[in-house]
Amino acid sequence: MKVGIDFGTSTSEIAYVDDAGKLVIVPNHLGELITPSVVYIAEDGAPIVGREAKEKALVEPENSFLEVKRLLGQNAELAARDKVYSPVDVAAMIIRYLADCAQKHSGQTVDSAVITVPAYFTDPQRKDVMAAGRAAGLEVERIINEPTAASLDYGIDHMRDCKYMLVYDLGGGTLDVTVLELFEGVVDVKSSCGNNALGGKDFDQAIMDRVIGAIKRRDKVDVSADARAMMRIKIAAEQCKIALSDGDEFLFELPFLYSGKNGDPLGYSEKITRADFESLIREKIYSTEQQIKTALFDANLSAGDIDLTLLVGGSTRIPLVSEFLEETLSLIPESAVDPDLAVVRGAAIQSGVLSGALGENAIVLTDICPYSLSTETLMNVGYGPFATKDLFCDILIKRNTTLPASASKVYMTASDNQTHVYVTAYQGESDDPDENYLLNCFELGGIPKARANKEKINIRFEYDLNGILTVSAEIVSTGKSATVTVDTARMGRNLDLSKWKDSPKARKYRQIISRADRLVAVHGNEVADMVESAADELKKALVMDWDQAVLEKMKDDLDAAIEDLDEEGGK
Repeated sequence: MKVGIDFGTSTSEIAYVDDAGKLVIVPNHLGELITPSVVYIAEDGAPIVGREAKEKALVEPENSFLEVKRLLGQNAELAARDKVYSPVDVAAMIIRYLADCAQKHSGQTVDSAVITVPAYFTDPQRKDVMAAGRAAGLEVERIINEPTAASLDYGIDHMRDCKYMLVYDLGGGTLDVTVLELFEGVVDVKSSCGNNALGGKDFDQAIMDRVIGAIKRRDKVDVSADARAMMRIKIAAEQCKIALSDGDEFLFELPFLYSGKNGDPLGYSEKITRADFESLIREKIYSTEQQIKTALFDANLSAGDIDLTLLVGGSTRIPLVSEFLEETLSLIPESAVDPDLAVVRGAAIQSGVLSGALGENAIVLTDICPYSLSTETLMNVGYGPFATKDLFCDILIKRNTTLPASASKVYMTASDNQTHVYVTAYQGESDDPDENYLLNCFELGGIPKARANKEKINIRFEYDLNGILTVSAEIVSTGKSATVTVDTARMGRNLDLSKWKDSPKARKYRQIISRADRLVAVHGNEVADMVESAADELKKALVMDWDQAVLEKMKDDLDAAIEDLDEEGGK
């Protein structure tokens, strides 16, 4: 059976379309439709998921994992009971729990899923979600963007409508703004923009900072180092946020929270009003105006062209969100979908489309690439004797291109008798490779020796419906080619470079890296910075286990930087 899963920062849900074409939202083992995205590792090593895990986190925060979604795409390490887990491991525990709930509820085996992700999730983050689904024993048939899923929930009952929609999705950990067109049963995504580091948890943190600061001023005690006290403050801050979305005030009361200087137990009590709360988060909410304007601009629309504004995500229940949209852009939100369940309903609808459970008149979905994808190449700068060659990113697939997408371009060799090229894939909008996100790099060798600009290399990018990139390169004259699908969970600038020593190829490069680290430690100039940068690139390539030829090139670059530093030191 195919299911739809909304794996969220704060909460997660699962749903499916039954044989009669009815959409079913699955309750967990406590009968709840919404499951906290919290995992507690019991003494026997078994994971406990949901509300019970959230309660356990109050007394054993060291054995609990919260908000793991924000760690996807990074090489983070999470520890509990002397065992280390990756973010993918923990996400898989939550997804497996949801799948088990669906199996018990339906009596059928759950073997495949459509899983939603924030529209602005990067390629590594999307791949981590897919890896978590597979680790949970599921075939991940499709990854779809959360705002797109919400629009499916609306569109399935309005298939004959023709209108432009703006989905403002503010969840526990991320913001997405997506502009779509609905026409005759087709949901066509026009553009998307967002912020992967803004959500309800940041509003909770604003309340927490207020409380921590008040305690420090009053009692000269810093409770931020007390894990249990911080967990109690965190849970209370979330309760405060939720209460102030409906009411005007909340009594923030935590007795016996910490010890004073004399060892006496002390608590914290304060009445927080909605006005207090709004003053803490106003700047964060109003900052999202830029994402809205960018999404509208990319869709070639204005706010006045929008026929329907949908609010999605639990954080949109905060009244200030609607006030902001009306005040700044004259967008009037409509309560056309359930902000908590619209995304999982849309995921289930997409799973029903794929399985055929929704019949011949199922709604059609198109989605987009949220970031531009480029390859690194040389560009001539200047003219005549002053001409130089600089590296820049040449975009092959532009952001907001409808998926699936593919593009190719032919490049020329840059130097005489060149026999190999290094093919790179970057994600981002800048011309400067250093300002973009490096996804992968590989070598294509065997180029026939010839004068510069004589041999041609055809580089092709293919971006599928799940937002997964495949890069290939071919020597036009010989037909020799190489292909790579961007690696999972080990790429980009968030790597733990200390792990380079664990690489099976590290032995060959240990001496030069050690020498570089020593030189950087005793020099403090720009040349030393170049050595450090070159050493970091080599370490990164070792962690990512890139081709031997690429490693050798990076070693040569590091050698050259060290030589420059030696010359600088001898002056």
